[in-house]
Amino acid sequence: MQDKLYKRSTLMLGIILLINIGAIVWLFLNKDVWANNRTLVSVCFVIFMLASMLFYAYIDLNADRNYIRKAVRNGDVVMAKIKTGSFIRIARDARLKKHIYWKLDAILYDDDMNPHDITIIEKFAPSQTSIPTGHVYITYDKNNLNNSLIIPNVIISSIPEYQFLVETYEKEISPKYLNAYYRNGLVLQSYKDSIKEEKEFRKTMQQQ
Repeated sequence: MQDKLYKRSTLMLGIILLINIGAIVWLFLNKDVWANNRTLVSVCFVIFMLASMLFYAYIDLNADRNYIRKAVRNGDVVMAKIKTGSFIRIARDARLKKHIYWKLDAILYDDDMNPHDITIIEKFAPSQTSIPTGHVYITYDKNNLNNSLIIPNVIISSIPEYQFLVETYEKEISPKYLNAYYRNGLVLQSYKDSIKEEKEFRKTMQQQ
């Protein structure tokens, strides 16, 4: 899903740049039309340019989280088992922060616990250098199972309505959970590594 969001974001940026460049060219070639209102036109153009870039930045930075929020709100959540991951590319967002795109091979378990092989394109924090094996909750699009994003654990655990879903999966599948959370981007770890990292962090803080 992240590859689709990335392409949409790139297309949006291209359109915005073309519109702004086109506006600059038009203003340059038609100076006589706005010469008497130079200040007003200049201010309006700058406001439009800034507003369009802010709109792009909002969409680029929040598209995936908005997609997750909508799926969780609508109950479109299932469990998946991450099997393997392969590196795709490095890209930067609207704030020029670096992210790592990985292709994940996974098994999706639908509402009836039927398994489906799927491929998830996900965007991770730069610290994600490998993909662990284990279970996570993901968004669910029954019309295209590959349109999935990993849901941070804290979201599922904080919503009482999902307790029954969690208990059902744990009874039927006995999952080995991975820790999915945001820290400068999405991070996916085994709980063993998360606990080890937390201990090392606390030790470092105590030494300071």
